[in-house]
Amino acid sequence: MGDRYGNAQGWKAEYTREAISKTMAMLETAERHDLAKGSLYFKPQHFLRLEQASPQEELLLTDGQTIWWYIPLKKQAYKYSAETFGKELALLSDIFQGLKGIKNDCQITLKAGPETTTYHLVLRPEVPWQEIDHLELIMLKRDFSIKRIDIYNNIGGLTRFLFNRWEEKGPFKKGFFTFSPPSDVKVLKK
Repeated sequence: MGDRYGNAQGWKAEYTREAISKTMAMLETAERHDLAKGSLYFKPQHFLRLEQASPQEELLLTDGQTIWWYIPLKKQAYKYSAETFGKELALLSDIFQGLKGIKNDCQITLKAGPETTTYHLVLRPEVPWQEIDHLELIMLKRDFSIKRIDIYNNIGGLTRFLFNRWEEKGPFKKGFFTFSPPSDVKVLKK
């Protein structure tokens, strides 16, 4: 996995994100109420940009210091310190760099299953986190491309990212991972 992701200048992938409540997960219902689609861009070390196209346009990005969540329809932008979500960002960064450095922070186990074309890894933080119980990472054996990341919270719900069309990107234009809110946008700091 490190050979595929670890040496790239950056990545782009199409994603579908599902938020699945504990009840929906227990019932294994096919109906999903919170479904979003868009594109993800990543550049090592901690640069991330998610351009959500549906159900409404949104932009989430970080340069490793500041996280912006911009909702054009509401003319609102939320500004967070990356320290607030530092562990989660570092973990995603490690995953997108071929699990680089992850073994220092998480217990990694290979989950057995009937699927013969994928690896299914369970990543459990060594020191428990307030919001996240564990992550499950599913990648293809043939080329180690990430197909899915499931993020389980401590109350039994999960956020699932399904990925396709991974392509190596970079270098990115200067400012691609930064945000300057338009003058008519209300900025809310968290």
